[in-house]
Amino acid sequence: MTMADPQSRQPTILLVEDDELARDALTRILVRSGYMVLTAASAHDAIGQLKTPLAPIDAVLLDIELPDISGADLCQRLRELHPHMPVIVCTGAAGPEEAEQLQSMGIHHYFCKPVPINELLAALRSSIFPSNGQTAN
Repeated sequence: MTMADPQSRQPTILLVEDDELARDALTRILVRSGYMVLTAASAHDAIGQLKTPLAPIDAVLLDIELPDISGADLCQRLRELHPHMPVIVCTGAAGPEEAEQLQSMGIHHYFCKPVPINELLAALRSSIFPSNGQTAN
């Protein structure tokens, strides 16, 4: 995967969140912030999106409490499919052991819910555009 060029297209985020209200709210925020958003309500849906995306995916925003497999297992699968894909984890239920495990898998940022939106958007920008300071807006 290549990083998004803000001059040629909107950066695309795969949002993996099983809570419909949270998924819809985050989608609206991300779209207003200049991102294209693909959504998945389960790990199975996310893997399908990652294998045959509707658009090139620039980063994954991942809830780790999913109905079918754990976010940690999904993160491992993601690393197999796309080793350098930026992953940002947002969770309301992880303990320190799980946080450490995810960080060892190379996630870019780890947040506990509720996540301050400005911090989440800054984390997305720095993950997608790490060296040039570009923004999605």
